Amino acid sequence: MSKGGSFLISLPKDWVKSNGLEGGSVLKLTISEGELRISADATGELEKGSTAYIRQAEGLERQIRSNYLFGADTIVVELGKRLTPAVREEIKGAIRKLIGLEIVEEDKDTVTIQCLLQPTSMPVLSTIRRAYSLAASMHRDAEEALLSQDSELASSVERRDDEVDRLYFLIVRQLRLAIRSPTVAEKLGIRSSECLDMRMAAKYVETIADYAGAVAQSVPKLGGGADNELVEALASLSRQAYRIHDKAASALFKKDLALADSVLEEGKELGKALLSVNELLMTKQPRIAALLDSIAIYFYQIGAHGIDLAELVSGSPV
Repeated sequence: MSKGGSFLISLPKDWVKSNGLEGGSVLKLTISEGELRISADATGELEKGSTAYIRQAEGLERQIRSNYLFGADTIVVELGKRLTPAVREEIKGAIRKLIGLEIVEEDKDTVTIQCLLQPTSMPVLSTIRRAYSLAASMHRDAEEALLSQDSELASSVERRDDEVDRLYFLIVRQLRLAIRSPTVAEKLGIRSSECLDMRMAAKYVETIADYAGAVAQSVPKLGGGADNELVEALASLSRQAYRIHDKAASALFKKDLALADSVLEEGKELGKALLSVNELLMTKQPRIAALLDSIAIYFYQIGAHGIDLAELVSGSPV
């Protein structure tokens, strides 16, 4: 404490250098849950951005996605030779799967991709909510496609899986930026300590969508040959799984511990429902038993990931 009544804080030299600070630089002080956080000026931090260069043609899509997930604002594909039409199509295919990426510059040897979406433009929880809404609708429609043997509806479910994947990749990008920057975390409406749980929640939602897509993909293979009693048993298992993840998602978004605990209690019945389907399959032994068994497991896994969502809420500090 100085004679004038002010408090002085010594900052680590490495931190000052890594943030490019000098005399007169503006710092941001944030008080949260008894913690005092010091961060560099938020505006400069968000405008600084980062550029990644891709110079290997092998695994081009994977490299673009990896750089996007790690927060690169600009990605330059520069292979040291003329880019073939096949390479250009691979680049376009990769950016279609990632929200916010656009080609901003292109010549015979180079393609420059930029993320035009500010990482803080949508709170993380809102992005997860949107992904869950899509995944839940996929589950409902996959069940309906199974009951009505509607291949067209099944196809629409499969197509929606790509949109959930796009949202999942955006969430991962946001969370990785939030871990590196308390300022970004604050703007995204989360604490750094919540990032791991949010990443897990997003993965559970994305996996629910994957399994719903797998059910839909199985519908045309049934060829209308499924026994009505078996289909109804599968639908019953599906409805139980849906109730579980619907309540779990509500508990997550509302931070409702009591609701999450009720989901865990209801989840105990999910295994019994799967067993009932399996016993019915054994008595009937239809030609497509293996396929129906797979669908039952998909619905079970959807419910199991709902339980995982609920456990995130139950395991969070009050």
